[in-house]
Amino acid sequence: MDLRQPRRVDPIVQVPWRAHVPVTGLELSLAAVPESVREARTAVGDLVAQLTGKETVVDDVRLCVSEAVTNVVRHAYPSVPRTEGRVDVGVDCGNGELRVVVRDTGCGIAIESSREMPGGYGLEIIDRLTTRHTVVSGSDSGTEVAMVFALDTSKANGSHSPR
Repeated sequence: MDLRQPRRVDPIVQVPWRAHVPVTGLELSLAAVPESVREARTAVGDLVAQLTGKETVVDDVRLCVSEAVTNVVRHAYPSVPRTEGRVDVGVDCGNGELRVVVRDTGCGIAIESSREMPGGYGLEIIDRLTTRHTVVSGSDSGTEVAMVFALDTSKANGSHSPR
C-alpha cells in the first residue's frame, strides 16, 4: 500500500466528550506531508459547506483544520521519513454543533511550551475560532485536537468576533 495516497477509513468519529456515541461523518487518513494540509482543508471545507451552508463556519473550520494538520506535518514525526507518518481527520455534525478531530500517532507535544514556540499561533487561532476544543497528547501516543464549532452563532464563544 502506498502511504502517500489518501485513504478513506470507517466513517466514525469518536470525540472525547461523547466517546460512547459514534456518529457518522467524514474520516480521512493522509500521509503527514505538506500536500495533505490542502487536501484535508479542501475535503473538510467541502463537507462542512454541504452540511451547514454557512460561509463563516466553513472559513473558520478550514483555517483550524489547516493549522492542526500543519502542526502534524511540521512536528509530529521528527525521526521518521515524512511519508511514514499519518494524520487522521474526522468530521461529524449534530445537536447544533460541528465536531472536527485531527489526530496523529507521532511524538506528542508539550502544551505549555507549544504556545511559546516562534511562529506558533495555530493553537491560539483554534482557541479563538472554536466554541471549545481539547488537546490530548502523550509522548508515546501522539496528539489529538478535537474542535467544536457552534452552528447556531448565538452559542459561539465570547472571543469569536462576528463577521
